Formats: sequence, C-alpha cells, structure tokens
Amino acid sequence: ERVDLPKGSVIGIDILRIAPLDGAQLLSSHDITEPSTHEALERLLPEAPADVILSDMAPNASGLRELDHERLVTKCLSVLDLADKVLHPGGSLICKYWDGALARKLQQRLSSMFQDVRTVKPRASRKESAELFFLARIFLFEYTLKK
Repeated sequence: ERVDLPKGSVIGIDILRIAPLDGAQLLSSHDITEPSTHEALERLLPEAPADVILSDMAPNASGLRELDHERLVTKCLSVLDLADKVLHPGGSLICKYWDGALARKLQQRLSSMFQDVRTVKPRASRKESAELFFLARIFLFEYTLKK
C-alpha cells in the first residue's frame, strides 16, 4: 500500500557547473555570496518558503588555515542572509564550518536566529578533519520572501 508522503522541492546551488538532476531545480555556476543568486533562488521557490537549508559549501583550500576558515565563515554568513529571506519560521539550517577563531561569532549569530543550535560531526567525516556542522533548528524570524 502506498502512503502519501509530503511533497517538497529540492533546489541546489553550486558555484561549479553541475549536471541536471531529476526532481531538482539547480542554480549551476552561481555563487551564494552574490545577491543575484539570492534573487534567482527567490524566483525558484514555490509559494511556500523553504523548510530546510543545507549548506555543504567549502572554499578551495589555500593551505592557510585561518584564511580558509574565514572564507568558509563568510560563506556561512551568506547562507544566514539567505535564510532570513527564504526560510520558513520553525525551519532548520545545517551549515558546514571549519573550527577556528570565527566559529564562536558564527554560532552567536545562529543563536540569535534559531531556538536551538548545536555542533555535529558526521560519522563519515575523518577524525582528523576540522570539518564540523552547525545544526540550527526552529528558525525564529518571520518569513520575508518577497512576493
């Protein structure tokens, strides 16, 4: 017996050129830090706002740990700006970051926007990797997607 499952949309954004994926809308060759990317995403969203934003972005590593950390935090802050525009109240956000001096600042910003913020490290991540994720749940801001 088939159970009716909730329907949703998947919209992917990648700075690189990516191949089409059945069932997903893609913004290929788009930079999340650019306002034009935010505008393009807003046009793709259905009438309802997003329930989840998942960011697995990472800059190309330069080999300079603090510079790479700063560049990734900048990308995470762009995702937070996007969340303020398109995330449903009560929604969730997952954002990759590398541990470093700005991680606390990023966590504080998340905590001002979400009721629950915690750090998670996926089992698939190597032990020696600095890769971590903030899991932020229960978005507190009003839905501000422009109609």
